[in-house]
Amino acid sequence: LNLDFFVALLSSSGRKHQGSFTDVELSQLHQVSLHFKLEFPEQTFPLAHIQSELLTAFKFHQPKPSKLQRDVAAALTRIGWNHAFEFVTREGLSLDMAQPETM
Repeated sequence: LNLDFFVALLSSSGRKHQGSFTDVELSQLHQVSLHFKLEFPEQTFPLAHIQSELLTAFKFHQPKPSKLQRDVAAALTRIGWNHAFEFVTREGLSLDMAQPETM
């Protein structure tokens, strides 16, 4: 990832669209903020000023797995690949499927 590109993109989005983000978009931006912190721990997230809104949206957003995601999970279970469905990591990242015991 290129830090300068990432910061420019998020900064621009935040300035232009801050008041028009839906709850789902705010929830997704929370995930982006977590990724940003993991990738660039010394940097300040460009949308840090709305971090509490992002977290609130994420906490209230219920995952809506697609049929494809459910079908893939079922196929993996059939072949013996044990996994957790809609797993949230210690850092707060939401994963469609994961093997927590290997993390």
